Amino acid sequence: MVLTLTGRRWIVALASALPLLYIMQAIVRVQMGEWNLLGPEPGKAITLFTGTWGFNFLLMTLAVTPLSRYAGQRWLMAHRRMLGLYAAFYVSLHALAYLAFLLGWQWGELGREVVERPYLLVGALSWLLLLPLVVTSTRGWQRTLKKRWKRLHQLIYIIVALAAVHYLLQIRASWLDPVAYTLIAAILLALRTRFFFSRKRV
Repeated sequence: MVLTLTGRRWIVALASALPLLYIMQAIVRVQMGEWNLLGPEPGKAITLFTGTWGFNFLLMTLAVTPLSRYAGQRWLMAHRRMLGLYAAFYVSLHALAYLAFLLGWQWGELGREVVERPYLLVGALSWLLLLPLVVTSTRGWQRTLKKRWKRLHQLIYIIVALAAVHYLLQIRASWLDPVAYTLIAAILLALRTRFFFSRKRV
């Protein structure tokens, strides 16, 4: 059975929502008494979980073009916008989780936190750069901006690089995950850069 475009979109949308459903049910279970389900620091676990999935979706969005060009998976191009929107969604949840669970909405502490933890500034910049991409993700904006739309959405390269730096700056004991994510990001950025320059030469 061959799935239609609409069918594939439903599958991608539902699969992309699974991390959200997982963390929501985990939060409910913690509230009902399963105190150790998310470890000794549930707020920190939620912040890490949403940040990890935000990065996952950023990498998936960046991987669409290489997979389409080099692996022949052209059907993925129709779902790149949705993956990008889910990336922004999980990154926004990550920011909200930090403000709620780690900062406790103590805005007066934010300046000191940024000074003591520079990765917060890098992460915030990555999130802020995502916002114009979300706003201009519609076909209407694509028609309005024309060639400028493509240039604007090349911000994804900077966003992914900043996300990698944000993760690397948090290394305390275990370096495996941050370095692995950074290597994957570097490979995808190299492939996209190669594709960009090869297209410019044509």
